[in-house]
Amino acid sequence: MRTYLRWWLMGLLVVLLAACTSTPATPEPAKIHYGETMCADCGMIINEPKFAGSIAVEESPGRYQSLPFDDIGDMLAYLRKHAAIIPAGVWVHDYTSEEWIDATTAYYVESEQIKTPMGHGLAAFATQAAAETFAAEVDGKVLDWDHIRIEHAMADHHH
Repeated sequence: MRTYLRWWLMGLLVVLLAACTSTPATPEPAKIHYGETMCADCGMIINEPKFAGSIAVEESPGRYQSLPFDDIGDMLAYLRKHAAIIPAGVWVHDYTSEEWIDATTAYYVESEQIKTPMGHGLAAFATQAAAETFAAEVDGKVLDWDHIRIEHAMADHHH
């Protein structure tokens, strides 16, 4: 009975220690402290939730590091510069609710009228309808995740 208890306690200790480390065991967006956290791409302080993005990268099996970005365009640039990185998760904030949403299923509006921290002119929306409504207001175009990555790779040449 005693050895069983000892193993159980050791197992519990391992679980508790694992819970205390800063790298989450599941992919999740970075914990951004607005006005303090720095963008992983450009190093600027992140101030605006509506344009912030995040990727999670598996550092070792079952351990993830979350990287914060001040601008969706910076996040796309980072993914391009580090092509070997296969993100375990990618998130953006819904422009309207400022809630984290899955970047791969979001709809994006690209327009010069959208003033983003690094001037990429991108806003994300959880639904296509919301994106289309906003696009009409800012004379923008609606793109999905695959298209935004292609278009933005080309757009980088004029910045």
